[in-house]
Amino acid sequence: MISLPDYWPLILLYGGPLLIGIGFGLGHATRNVIARKRIQNTLQERDEAFLNSHAQGRQWLADFIAEARAEIDKQLEDHLRYKPHPARKSAEVVKDIRKEKRYLQSRLTFLEYQLRAYEEYFPFLEEYRDAILDDRFGLSAQADNIQQLESIDPVHLLLGKDEFDQLSTAQRNQLALDRYLSRSKSNWEIGRLYERYIGYLYESRGWKVVFNGAIKGFEDFGRDLICTCDGKTEVVQAKCWSREKVIREKHIFQLFGTYIHFRKGSIGNVVAVFITTTELSPEAIEVAEALGIRVDRIPLTTDYPMIKCNISGRTREKIYHLPFDQQYDRVVIGDRDGEFYAATIEEAEAKGFRRAWRYVGEQAGRAGMAEHTTKPSSVRRTHRR
Repeated sequence: MISLPDYWPLILLYGGPLLIGIGFGLGHATRNVIARKRIQNTLQERDEAFLNSHAQGRQWLADFIAEARAEIDKQLEDHLRYKPHPARKSAEVVKDIRKEKRYLQSRLTFLEYQLRAYEEYFPFLEEYRDAILDDRFGLSAQADNIQQLESIDPVHLLLGKDEFDQLSTAQRNQLALDRYLSRSKSNWEIGRLYERYIGYLYESRGWKVVFNGAIKGFEDFGRDLICTCDGKTEVVQAKCWSREKVIREKHIFQLFGTYIHFRKGSIGNVVAVFITTTELSPEAIEVAEALGIRVDRIPLTTDYPMIKCNISGRTREKIYHLPFDQQYDRVVIGDRDGEFYAATIEEAEAKGFRRAWRYVGEQAGRAGMAEHTTKPSSVRRTHRR
């Protein structure tokens, strides 16, 4: 018979690792429970923040990103504190820096979200982004600045001061146009560019086009273009989307609704047209066919003449407008003989057209002040869909 003490070597040999394994398992399970609880609490805090307001939600997200990035500095702090030869003073320095960086990162992220929101809801800010930060234009925090912004020649925003001063009028206008076309653009700018391209295609076929979306913004009732020719009207909605996106049936229903509303106050033949760069879902195609909406798929290109050469009906003055000029979308091309779209400044000026901005004195010219030959429209405070 083996006495109890004789079991201890076997218990220690086999039971020790078993107990250690059980301990590790319980510890791991406990850590998992704690981790899941922390995740649940984090998600609950996120939901509550966004439910209260978008501002609180953005602040929560900014704090979350800052906390995640601060964890990298925490690892460095722990390394300095617990390495074989600890550097506790250095660890304390890293700790203080980590706290400051966390606060600054949170503020930076929140302000980035805030600026993006401003530019999304007030896209004209993007057009004047450089001017707002440029001392040459004399903007003041105590003033409304709208009139001052309207008086700035957009060419100034696309050229450096030396370029503007040294180049001829034709050269700087052409360089500004080239840079406008080549620079990266926001989704709002791309959408507007697409509407203009579709409008150009209509005008080149003899249609009269009202660029309703660009002019009225949110008040356009979903009618981007209103095109008329020989008693026929086409109400156009244009969507420039990436190939990965698909047009759903709801967009077709929206166009049909605004088309019916437009038709009630119109005479003659009215047609609804949906023009896009991407594909429609099978359901959207079925709905369009059932409702009698024509669908055209037209890719966007910037390789077409964009300079609007317009002749005044009152003075017969020949004025050309560039895509970034204030009156561009209000200018009608084709209702008078001699009007056309030019591809280059040289082509426009060779036919006697000049740009709509003229500079008032040397000081005003250098400061970016300009006088428009027609009354400038006010800066729109709406944004596009």
